[in-house]
Formats: sequence, C-alpha cells, structure tokens
Amino acid sequence: MVYADLPYDAETKAGFARVLFDHLDNRTTDLAPEVLEIDARVYSDPALAARERADLFGHVPVIAAHGSELPKRNDFLVAQLPNNEVVLVRQADGQVRGFVNTCRHRGARLVNEDTGSRRFFSCRYHGWSYAGDGSLRTIAEESTFGSVDKSCLGLKEVPVEERHGFVWVVDSAAGDRKIDVGEWLGPEFEASLGALEMDRYTCYVAGNFDVDINWKVLMDAFLDGYHIAYAHTGTVAPYFYNNLQTWQPMGRHGRMVSARKSIDKVRGQNPETAEIDRHVTVAHFLMPNMSVLRQPDHLEVLNFVPAPGTAAGTRMQMRILTREPAVTDEQKARWDKNWNILMAVLRDEDLVVNEGLQKAVSNTDIGPLYFGRNEIANQHFHRWMAAALDDPRHWG
Repeated sequence: MVYADLPYDAETKAGFARVLFDHLDNRTTDLAPEVLEIDARVYSDPALAARERADLFGHVPVIAAHGSELPKRNDFLVAQLPNNEVVLVRQADGQVRGFVNTCRHRGARLVNEDTGSRRFFSCRYHGWSYAGDGSLRTIAEESTFGSVDKSCLGLKEVPVEERHGFVWVVDSAAGDRKIDVGEWLGPEFEASLGALEMDRYTCYVAGNFDVDINWKVLMDAFLDGYHIAYAHTGTVAPYFYNNLQTWQPMGRHGRMVSARKSIDKVRGQNPETAEIDRHVTVAHFLMPNMSVLRQPDHLEVLNFVPAPGTAAGTRMQMRILTREPAVTDEQKARWDKNWNILMAVLRDEDLVVNEGLQKAVSNTDIGPLYFGRNEIANQHFHRWMAAALDDPRHWG
C-alpha cells in the first residue's frame, strides 16, 4: 500500500484535526508570545560559525546516513560533517562504525568513492592499508620506514549509533566524546519520531548539494510555513495552506503539522473521527540541523550541514525514504516524480531566495531582523541556538 495512516493514536490525530480545523475556520495559526528580534550576524559571523562547529556539532548526535544505505557487511559511505569527512563502515557484527577519512601517515584522503563495499582501504599515496574496523593493516615497504607502533596508528574513530533507522554520529574523534541518541532526543520526541518506524523504510535516493549559504538560513526555510504562497508558486503552493500550522515543542526539538488543501474534503466532519491522514504533513525538527517530513506516502529527510571553515557554506543533504524498495518501473516513476518535486522546491525556489538573503544579510546597514509570532518554529530554533551556545554541554 502506497499510502499509510498516521502512526499516532486516535486522540493525537483528533488533536491535530481540532487545531487545524479551528485555524482554518478563523484564519489563524499557532503563535509565539511576541515578535523575536535577532542579529543578522548569526548568518555571517565567522567566529560564531567556528563556535557552532566546536561547541555544538563536535558534541551532539546528527544524522549522517540511513541504515539502508549500508545494507551489508563491508559496505561503506562517505559523509561530510561540519568538522570531519567520515567513512561509515558496516562491520561483521552488523554495527556501523565511523572513521575520519584521513590516512594516518601523511594526511592523504583515504577513501575517494562516495559509496561501495570493501574489506580494507588502501591509501593511493603510499599504499598504507586499513581494515574495515579502522586498524592499520599494513605499512608499505615497512622494513625501510622505521619503528612505529601500528596498534596506535589506526584511523581516528568518531562515536556512532544506529537508531530509528538512521546512522547518527558525534562529529569529533576526541577520546572523551560519547553518543546517546535517546538522551539527546528526549522521551517525548523519541516516542513521536519512533512512531514513524523509519527503520522499516529504505532510502530510495540521496543527494548532496553544496551552496554558499549559511546553514541556519536553510533551516529557517524549512521551519517556516509563512513563505509557501510567495516562494513556491511554481510547485507546492497550490496544494498547501499558507501560514497555517500547529507547533508542539518537545524538549530541545519540535513537531509541526501542516494542512494540505485537500483537508477541505473532511473539514466539516467531527474532528474526533475525521480521517486527516492523507491531508497533513507532519514535520519533526531535530535540533540543531535536521528535518524529517512525513508525507502521506513517503518520508523526506533534510540535513543542513555547515561547511568546514566558513560561515556562508552548507552541504544540503536530501533523502527520500519509502516503505518498500522500488523495483517496478511504476514505483521508480512515482519516487522519481517526488524527487523532482523536492528538487524544484529546494533548488529552483528556496535556494534562489536564500542565495539572495545570504548576500543581503552581509550588508553593513540593515539593523536587526524579526521573526513574527506566526513564525513560532523559527523562534524556537533561534532561542534554542542562543541558549545552547550560552550553556555548552547542556544545549537546551
């Protein structure tokens, strides 16, 4: 079955319906207590960008891949993170481990392919070889190299945990770093995210796009239901209500529900029994830089990864997850169409606006920027970011 019911109990779904129907009837949306003012330099300050990479991304779990992208033993995937490029490798015991993609000899890039399957990795520069568990396997022409302890020269390892179908990484090889995705998510948000059963999905397609835009600009675009009618006239605007959503903070993170215009088919019904499953998009926003959008027939996962060494640079990672692998031409055509829609929304509309925004916020004389009461999820994000950097090691 292509479409599936919302994976929540009847009272939760009725709650969604009550609030959305009320907003539709009264032309309202969920509101923050007041307008939020921010300094535009949050999008361009190099010192702040360096702090984010060191004090935030170097400590907290972020999604690096979906487990289905590493289905078998010895499968590997290279992921660019804010501090390191890492190689994720499926081990013989089924777990995934992650290593900094740098040969310990002279610093050459070890793995140059994006994905593949290997029992060991050999450096193209001088032939040093590493096993899939990161240990140094051989030193080329070792008798002439000199005395070193090979057991101390394995690849630098980063903490990895596989949970909710995703491979999570703490982007630091410092020896004191640990990973605990459950603690990071918190019980309420983990329960909501876990209900999606993302470990039963498969990654149909993944794409990386490098852009000269600060990662928070892109995160803002996905937290914002206010711009749909204006920035997305060529794609999704005819299908979604603009400036109308529910917002539920869940600890550090949050869940937003947006209404498709097709909700009008059930809008006059009793919210306790109205079948809204195919008429809403449920978005989970994972601090600091990730979005999981539950569409009626698939999932869209978006990561906005700060580029190393610059404030105005991001690797935008996009994935479409489906409940079944696409094997027929009909299935492939369906998901290709959805991928093309996502590309059009992001590449042809959002990026055009946000490239201009990044240039504009670099002007000297622009004053503060403002998030309205209706931009409640954006306010949560910026307030959380400020609090997280004010209180390192607790992060909100």
